[in-house]
Amino acid sequence: MHAAQQRMQCHDQPFVTSSRRACLQRWNSSIAAQALNVKAYPRASPITCAISHTMQTSSGALVGAAPSNSSHAMQLSTRTSHCLSAQRRHDHSCSSAGAHSVHHPARVMATSTGATAASDMLDYQIQQLKSQVPDFSKQVAAAVAVADGAGLQRSEAALEEEAAAPDLWDDPKKAAEVMERMSAVKAKIADLKKLQDNLDNMQIGVELLGVEDTSSDDAAEMVAEVTRSRDVLEKMLNDFKMQQLLGGPYDEGNAIITIQAGVGGEDAMDWSEMLERMYLRWAEGRGFQTKIVSRNAGDKAGIKSSEIGVKGQYAYGYLASEKGTHRLVRLSPFNSDSLRQTSFAAVEIMPVLGDKVSTVEIPAKDLEITTMRSGGAGGQNVNKVETAVRIKHIPTGLQVKCTEERSQAANKAEAMNLMKTKLIVIAQEQQTADIAEIRGNVVKAEWGRQIRNYVFHPYSLVKDLRTGHETSQVQAVMDGDLDPFMQAWLQYKASGSGKSSDGQCAPEVAKDS
Repeated sequence: MHAAQQRMQCHDQPFVTSSRRACLQRWNSSIAAQALNVKAYPRASPITCAISHTMQTSSGALVGAAPSNSSHAMQLSTRTSHCLSAQRRHDHSCSSAGAHSVHHPARVMATSTGATAASDMLDYQIQQLKSQVPDFSKQVAAAVAVADGAGLQRSEAALEEEAAAPDLWDDPKKAAEVMERMSAVKAKIADLKKLQDNLDNMQIGVELLGVEDTSSDDAAEMVAEVTRSRDVLEKMLNDFKMQQLLGGPYDEGNAIITIQAGVGGEDAMDWSEMLERMYLRWAEGRGFQTKIVSRNAGDKAGIKSSEIGVKGQYAYGYLASEKGTHRLVRLSPFNSDSLRQTSFAAVEIMPVLGDKVSTVEIPAKDLEITTMRSGGAGGQNVNKVETAVRIKHIPTGLQVKCTEERSQAANKAEAMNLMKTKLIVIAQEQQTADIAEIRGNVVKAEWGRQIRNYVFHPYSLVKDLRTGHETSQVQAVMDGDLDPFMQAWLQYKASGSGKSSDGQCAPEVAKDS
């Protein structure tokens, strides 16, 4: 019941003369209780003080003498109600404008809980890093032992002494060979030193984390730094393990990638260009040097063929796993109905053998040599004179073409070296000593011969049909992330599970998707 109505009822009752003071005191007590509730707020506002003052004043007036009528009680009730409303508005304004300045117990508890969770996470990461140090130490020690670090240093000293000989450059060919061997040895020593340096950084970081307060910002930064050193060390160890699987006679040298569009028309040409970009990005990520030796553009899009030179340590060893037919499944951008299209491209990988090809002799009766005009830049000589040379090895069907040089003789010599390189590689793959015994080994860009499927639609998947390795990160693969596939192939080959020695899988295996 409203306070004023209570006051009127007390005033109008028959026993008001004898009980008036008690009735007014009860009413005053109920109003004072509301004022006490208002005072329960964390901070006393000026309005709260005004209400308190009003209660004190009204209490004295009520207790001291009763009004002659109910008007005084009504005025008092109205003043008190206005003060209470103003207090509520004030508190709402404070809670909206200064909510962040008031340390609410629940908010303080949430902040404390978040800080504790972050500290616990850092402790967990630190313990993980500590537990990984012994394992990485063993792996680095094993890598140094396998690579024979001490033997490499002795070889480096001997090669430096040989390179300092005054008569070294009397034989330029021998001098170039010595310098190449010395560079390779120095590169291996540098790799082992990087392994040890990253391990030292990780060990020192973990030791410092043992005495660092995990609640500080410095601890979080240090954990991130040690984690980066751990990731670099892990990648270097994986690369070292891959290199140990590369034991072929040409694995350590440079390579030539040849891409040829297959079945699929314009889609196949576009697919060939996509593969060209993929290998260029992979080589760039590895720090290898690349050069597009020749490139035959497509009629409307893409390329018909491309030849890329890759220069870097173990370039051929890594890329040898890519030899074969690559199949693409996607919604064709060249089809007005946006139908799903399957396209093929053939990839061949050859080592750069240099002077080693001079020891190979190919019977003249097995070769078919034709000449043609090169066209393009180079002046009237290449447009009027047949400087380009194509050589075909009749028993195998292998063909090579060279248009780089401006003279027919130079192009013929280059094409012959390229043909010999192909035949040497095939002979090594087929374990044949005589070139005449080499059988056909041409990569066919058609259905049933694919080594890897790249599915863009209706789902995303790249799967190697020889090893079974697969990933749904199609874009990452097209951006050059090929190391997992290469490592899987090297492990697969080392296990002796391969069905053929030339990198091709049987058609019945290739048809599985």
